[in-house]
Amino acid sequence: MRTGRMLCGMGLVMALGLGAGCAHDEAKAARNRGEMVGEALAEKVRFADQLALLDQQQIALGQLAAERASNPEVRRFAQRLVRDHENHLSDLRALADAQAFSLALVDLNTRESATGGAGWEGAEKGAHKGVKSYDKKVDKQVREFIERRDELASRSGVDFDRAFLDQVKEDQERGRELVDEGLDEYRGDTSLALLLGRTAPVLLSHQRQISTLKGFIGD
Repeated sequence: MRTGRMLCGMGLVMALGLGAGCAHDEAKAARNRGEMVGEALAEKVRFADQLALLDQQQIALGQLAAERASNPEVRRFAQRLVRDHENHLSDLRALADAQAFSLALVDLNTRESATGGAGWEGAEKGAHKGVKSYDKKVDKQVREFIERRDELASRSGVDFDRAFLDQVKEDQERGRELVDEGLDEYRGDTSLALLLGRTAPVLLSHQRQISTLKGFIGD
């Protein structure tokens, strides 16, 4: 803001009051810029939270199916699902550490859910916009997941296998939509874009394997 600094300099020569006014305007502009930055960063943290929540849900479903599935191929797929999403969650945590924010990790074995990631320090007003509504969203997502996981756990045999594959198929589709949104929104963030670029083919591979397995065991 070279012009602003020049105007302030002229104001100081003419009257101290005008100089104070310029300083106030610049401070207000700086606060506004900080708020906008805080909002943008908070949105990215929440996007990363959604990826992490998907990972945690798929790990939980995979662990359940690895124990309960009747078809050995479904059990093997469940083990792969756990491994792939554990690796992705690990990569996501590394990204969060590198960019100095924290992820929302929840206990999917209880009905007590965590709130969103802590995000960045600073730019507090912008970063805290929408926190309550987002926390409610996450709580609802966790409650709904626990309900459908419990319903899945009540099944057995081929019925369990089919229901497990159907749930994971739906989740993987949601994951691909999330990744596509992220690739569009955060293409300027090289690290995140690279991670999302590696994520998309893994989710597609899961969907293809689910289709094959459903063909084996029947719809």
